[in-house]
Amino acid sequence: MVSATTPVWSDETLDRLKKTADPLADDCMVALIADGDIAEANAVLARIDTETDWPDDTPAPLQAYLDATAQLPPGTDLARIASAQHVFSTFGLQFGVSLLCRSLPVLYAGKIGGSQVLAATGKLTDHFARRASETLRFILNAAEPGGLAPGGQGLLTIRKVRLMHAAVRHYAKSSTHWPDGCWPQDWGEPINQEELVGTMLAFSLEAVEGLRELGVELGASVQEDQLYLWKTIGLVLGIVPEAMPADITAARQIWAALERRNFGASDAGHLLTQSHIAFLQQNLPDIAHGLVPDLMATLLGRRNAQYLGLRNTGWWAWLVDTLKMIFRIKTRLAGSSHTAQGFMVVYGDALMDGLQRYWAGPNPGRPFRIPDRLKT
Repeated sequence: MVSATTPVWSDETLDRLKKTADPLADDCMVALIADGDIAEANAVLARIDTETDWPDDTPAPLQAYLDATAQLPPGTDLARIASAQHVFSTFGLQFGVSLLCRSLPVLYAGKIGGSQVLAATGKLTDHFARRASETLRFILNAAEPGGLAPGGQGLLTIRKVRLMHAAVRHYAKSSTHWPDGCWPQDWGEPINQEELVGTMLAFSLEAVEGLRELGVELGASVQEDQLYLWKTIGLVLGIVPEAMPADITAARQIWAALERRNFGASDAGHLLTQSHIAFLQQNLPDIAHGLVPDLMATLLGRRNAQYLGLRNTGWWAWLVDTLKMIFRIKTRLAGSSHTAQGFMVVYGDALMDGLQRYWAGPNPGRPFRIPDRLKT
C-alpha cells in the first residue's frame, strides 16, 4: 500500500492511509453484526482475563480474530519492550501528567473527522468519562511491565480496543447525524490509518516531549525504545507496518505533517477539551481544579492550546515551574504538604485513586463493550 520510495510523511502516502481502515477487525465486526452475535461477543469480552481462555460459545468470527491477533509480530525485540516499559513505570507520575495533559488532549485538535468521531464516541457510550477512562487504561495496561507478554492484560486490552475501533467505524458510517446525512467521503475512513499513526505518536513521541516540558530529559536510546514500544503496540492495534516511522527523526517528520494537514480549531475539539478538563477535575481535590487547564495549556504549547480554546492564565505558573525544577533535579522536597512536590503527590494519588474507583464499579464489566445499537 505504501511505496518503499515514498516517505510516510508525504501527502501522497498520508492520503492513502487516510482512506484505509483495518480489514481484519472490520471483517470480524461485519460478521458479528450479520450473525447477530454482538451480545455473545460482549459476554466473552466481559469475562475473559487471558487470551488463552476463550469459552466454547465464543462466536466463530470473534474466535478467528482473537486467534489471528494472539501474538506479537515475529522478530519483536522483547528486551527493548521490557526496557521501555521499565522507564515508563519509573517515571510513572510524570508520564501520567504528560499523557493526561498533552498526549490525550492533543488528539482533539484533529479538526476534521478525528475530533468528530471522538465526540460521537462519547455520546455513543453515554459518558465522556468512560471513553477517556478506557483510553487511559489501555495505555497503562499496554505500557506497564509484562503487559505485552503472552497472556498479558495489555495485549488483551489492545485487541479489545482494536475491535471497538471497528465498531465505531461501523457506527460512524451508518449514522445519519453527519453533514448531509452521511459520513463525508473527504474525511477518509473513520479511525483511519493516518489517525491511528497520529495516536501512536501522541502516546510515544508527544508523551516524551511532554516529559521534556516537565523537566525530564530522556536519552536518545531511551526515546527510541519508547517509540519502539508504541510501534509494537500499534502493530497489534492494526496499524500497517509500512506506516511506521523508522526512528525518532522520521516520527517527528510524520507528526509535523499530521499537524500541518489535520490540526485546527473545531466545535467538537472544544467540547472534548472541556469534557476532558471536567473528567480530570472530578478526580482531584477542589484546590487543584485550576491547575488542570493551565497545565494542559503549558504542555500543549501555544498553537495547539489555542486550537482547543485554552490559554495559560498564569495563576499556576509558579507551580508548573517548580514542578519542572523538581522533576529535572529528581529530588524530593521535604517539609510541609504545601510544597509543590507534596501538592503533586496529592494530585497524582488523588487522580489515580479516583480513576481506580471509577474502573472498579459499580459496573466494572462495561468497558470495551461493543454498543448494542450496532445490531441495527
